[in-house]
Amino acid sequence: MKTPLETAELIHTAIGALGKEGERSLDLIQSKAKAVSEYDRVMGLATANLKAEGMAATLIDKIAKERCHKALYDKIVAEETLKAHYCRLSTLESQLNGLQSMNRYLQSTSRGE
Repeated sequence: MKTPLETAELIHTAIGALGKEGERSLDLIQSKAKAVSEYDRVMGLATANLKAEGMAATLIDKIAKERCHKALYDKIVAEETLKAHYCRLSTLESQLNGLQSMNRYLQSTSRGE
C-alpha cells in the first residue's frame, strides 16, 4: 500500500494531467466546429451544383457525399477526437477520485480512527 506522501504525489500528478488535458478542450471544440461547418458548406455547394446540372434527385446525395469525402473524413476525425478527449477527462477524474479516497483512508488509519 502507498504511503500518504506517495499518494499525495500521485494526486498532484493526476491533477496536473487533468489540467493539461482540460487545456485542450477549447482547441478540440473549435476544431470540431470548423470541420462540421466546412463539411456543411462543401456539401451544400456540391448539392446545389448537382441540382443545377440537372442530376436526378435520387443520386444527388450520394454523388455529393462522394465529392465531399475529404471534408466528411475531417469531420468524423474531429468528432471522434473530441469524444476520446472527453473519455480521457472522465478517466483522469475517476483516477483522481480513487486516489483521493485512498488518501482519506490512509489519513484516517494513521490517526487511529
